[in-house]
Amino acid sequence: MDSATLLALVGIAGTLLGTTLGVVGTLGAARITSRGQVGIEERKARRQVYAACSTAINARRDTAIALLDSFMDERFDPVEARARLQDLEEQRGAVARAVGAVVVEGPYDVTHTAESAAQHVEVLVGRLRDWVAIASREAGIEGVQGQWRFGREDQGLVQQAVDRYSAECRRALHPSESDRPLRRRLLPRR
Repeated sequence: MDSATLLALVGIAGTLLGTTLGVVGTLGAARITSRGQVGIEERKARRQVYAACSTAINARRDTAIALLDSFMDERFDPVEARARLQDLEEQRGAVARAVGAVVVEGPYDVTHTAESAAQHVEVLVGRLRDWVAIASREAGIEGVQGQWRFGREDQGLVQQAVDRYSAECRRALHPSESDRPLRRRLLPRR
């Protein structure tokens, strides 16, 4: 083999090696980009699932608190209370589906707090269900006046559970922000 042929073969080998490395590099970059895109899509899906669950739990909580407040109103209406209780019963399925979706998405801490928030709302709704039954049968709200304190305690527990769920969702969706406080002070410390 003469030097011209050898030089041509080395040139061809170099070109093939360069092309191969270019293809491998392009495929690697595409894999990294697709992994990042999948991560973004998963985060979007989780955000939607968490938001739907939060909306369902908050809607049921707000309806329950409105019913609780109606017991403290001087113009308590048992018919309206039964209608609100019916709304609460209809919302139970939506909350169960939303919490089920969170269970599928995970992680465990978010799942646990979603189930806990839904359970706390259910405890408050159970108390209200009993109160509506008592107020409908007996002499109105006088039959449940001694239990109002327990209803307000349940309301506080529900709020704490919903706040824990919101905090866990935030930690799962934004892990780099988990060391920040959730709420900022409105006024500076003195």
